Amino acid sequence: MAIRNTFIIFLVSGFWHGSNWTFIVWGAVNALYFLPLLLGKRNRTHLDTVAAGRMLPNLKEIVQMGSTFLLTLLAWVFFRATDLSHAFNYLGSLLKGLLDPTSYRAAAGYALSGDVPLLAGVVAFFFLVEWAGRERAFALAELGSRWRTPLRWTFYYAVVAMILTLSGSEQQFIYFQF
Repeated sequence: MAIRNTFIIFLVSGFWHGSNWTFIVWGAVNALYFLPLLLGKRNRTHLDTVAAGRMLPNLKEIVQMGSTFLLTLLAWVFFRATDLSHAFNYLGSLLKGLLDPTSYRAAAGYALSGDVPLLAGVVAFFFLVEWAGRERAFALAELGSRWRTPLRWTFYYAVVAMILTLSGSEQQFIYFQF
């Protein structure tokens, strides 16, 4: 009963996001991700903050965070794809790239781009901010709350400008697929 209800909830949430099979598959994939926790009666575990009271996580926590991140990225392929064929072609390209990294034609040219180090730095910055503030409600606000008001607002504007600069002009808002 709980398994059926879980699948219904995830499928309905997929359908709620859009009337495309990709959203239904996205919901089903998330239901499948949740299934082992439900079957093992561990769906209410791991609710605490990672590495609470410690500076760094242990190896098990690192593996758990990494696997959650990768599984989420895989599910997002379906959420963002225009149709199922597009999603499976994209996943196939990812798999091919893992097996044969030379198959990425544009990878070498893009890796030399000046945006890659800047983007990596921004991602690292936000990762560190979120990690440092993981026990608080709003990590970025907590970081800025220690500074005087003009410096804090300058910092916030710089973060927004950085996000806008790196977001590019080609990206379409994901909900325009309706």
